[in-house]
Amino acid sequence: MNIQPRIDDGIGNVETLWCARDVAEFLNVSQATLSRWRREKVGPPFLQVGGISRYNPSSVRAWVNANEQAHG
Repeated sequence: MNIQPRIDDGIGNVETLWCARDVAEFLNVSQATLSRWRREKVGPPFLQVGGISRYNPSSVRAWVNANEQAHG
C-alpha cells in the first residue's frame, strides 16, 4: 500500500487519497468487491476525481470502525 504522509496545503493536514487498490489491500478484499460495493452503495465512502474512484483514508477507517461496532 502506498501510504503518503499528510500534506499541509493551507487547508490543514490532509492525507493523500487512496486508490481502489490501496483500499482493497487495506480491507483485504478484491478490487472487484470494491467495485460491486460502489455500485450497491454499501462500502466505504468514496469520491470521483476525474472519473476515478478515490477514498479518504480517514473515512475508510471510520467506515471499518462503524461496521465493527455494528456487527461486533
